Amino acid sequence: MAMQLDQNQLSEAIQKLELFFSCRQLDDLDTMSVSDPYIVLFQKTNQNNWSKIGQTELIWNNLNPNFATSIIIEYYFEIHQYLKLEVHHYVNENQSKIIGIAETSLAAIAGAKDQILMADLFSLQGKKSGKIIVKADQVKQCNDDLEITVSGQNLPDTRIWFWHGACPFLRFYRLRKDDSNPILVYESEFVKDSSNPTWKTIKCKAQKLCNGDYQMPIKVELWDHRTSGKHLYLGETTFFIDELRESFTQNKPQKKEFRNKQKNNSPAGTITFEKFNLKSKYTFLDYCQGGQQLNLILGIDFTASNGDPKEKNSLHYIQQDENSSQYLQAITSVVEILINYDHDKKVPVYGFGCQPSFNLINTNETLHLFPLNDNPEDPEVYGLDGIVQCYRNAIQHMQLDGPTYFHPVIQKAMEMALESKLKGSKNYLILMILTDGQTDDLQASIDDVIESSHLPLSIIIVGIGNANFKKMAILDNDDNSMVNSKGQKAVRDLVQFVPFNQFKYDSSLLSREVLAELPNQLVEYMELMKIPPQPPKYQKNQMLYQQTQQTQQQPGFTNQNFVQGFPQQGF
Repeated sequence: MAMQLDQNQLSEAIQKLELFFSCRQLDDLDTMSVSDPYIVLFQKTNQNNWSKIGQTELIWNNLNPNFATSIIIEYYFEIHQYLKLEVHHYVNENQSKIIGIAETSLAAIAGAKDQILMADLFSLQGKKSGKIIVKADQVKQCNDDLEITVSGQNLPDTRIWFWHGACPFLRFYRLRKDDSNPILVYESEFVKDSSNPTWKTIKCKAQKLCNGDYQMPIKVELWDHRTSGKHLYLGETTFFIDELRESFTQNKPQKKEFRNKQKNNSPAGTITFEKFNLKSKYTFLDYCQGGQQLNLILGIDFTASNGDPKEKNSLHYIQQDENSSQYLQAITSVVEILINYDHDKKVPVYGFGCQPSFNLINTNETLHLFPLNDNPEDPEVYGLDGIVQCYRNAIQHMQLDGPTYFHPVIQKAMEMALESKLKGSKNYLILMILTDGQTDDLQASIDDVIESSHLPLSIIIVGIGNANFKKMAILDNDDNSMVNSKGQKAVRDLVQFVPFNQFKYDSSLLSREVLAELPNQLVEYMELMKIPPQPPKYQKNQMLYQQTQQTQQQPGFTNQNFVQGFPQQGF
């Protein structure tokens, strides 16, 4: 039941562009001051609808904003990708006004000179309302994490009377080769009334700051914050990541001097890089290339709230020649993706919440965990077809009952994960629970989930039907507020809950939503356990090949030695 991505199955890396945005001469829609703009980016779908793909931050009181929030988009040369950019003026949390709209294409941006496109914005009335500037950079594959802490010393005093110092903040720019079009990539908070501030630690991907180029010059501008939005430029300096890395290798914090280019390069204080950390960040594909194994476990809810399987309104109702059950639709959508990476395609399948009347498992007692294939010694079935057939057979031989307990099936998955871990296996388990309602043992399930955060396990819960699934959102724990009976929190995210009804008309969207968090969950666990990915299989075989080549040069070597010593499947 192991799933594995083979090197030959990995598709070529998708090209991506990172888009940066600026506006100029925006119409003023604010009656008290000036507009507070932000940008929303849309892409046209195959159905000719506009789908939102990203949004910038909000900038207060500015008709010529430069946005630090970028949006990354997949780029296909052979496809015409239509884009719409809406510039909004913020009114309140529930309301905004559109300043202007521009429509273009990703090809127009990618093909523009220096990959910089300037377009007119038009109001809803069709009048010009400013300009929008879009800059594109090709995204380089870099998953390293950066942490940088900086402080300022002896910065210019721009205040008079009762206040002293300034309200300094920093802007970080990527510098292109010609230095003519710097790209804003990060803006710090401002520190109130200080000439010697320390700003919050910058935590971001190296790709974000320098696009993975550690010798790219990064310009740092020093500004004095003004509530009017008309901030005061104070000075600037440059650095690059390799420079910081070398300094901190020698335990020497880096200092740079700000210079004010508007005042003949006059000194404007110094910036000190107090802390610097560059951490390699592995990806899901890094682990898959090293032969990472995944194990799928399936748990299906057969409680009475699902309705009598013989009745058409039951969530378990199956027409004779159709897989019309909502459970079967959910199983097919998700398992047909996962099963492709299972080299033996064997999956343990369990039921819960009913009284089964199989040949071997036949009882009037409600069971909260039993093998759906009626084999207590081996609950595994083969492939998606085997799972579907097992489910269709089982539904005919059980009395639905209750209550709904998750604890037994989660405990079973935890036992399997712990056994795998204690054996030294690097296998990672995925428990998929399909249920029509709330769990009646929520606290026990919470305790299980938090304990599982130390195990190689992810839990996917698919909510079937129209029940109230608020408790499932608690288990999902996206805000990390869930605590167990001892007041402890999970050390990582491992649960994903998805309501089936929101995606029942599009199986691809369902599977995408269900599996969206799984790669990161696996990587988080491996990082927590300090388990790096194994070398890619093709590298291992290449090393073996080189060793064999050297052996061939030795006296007494025969072709038969070679055949016996080298893997028959090749590289």
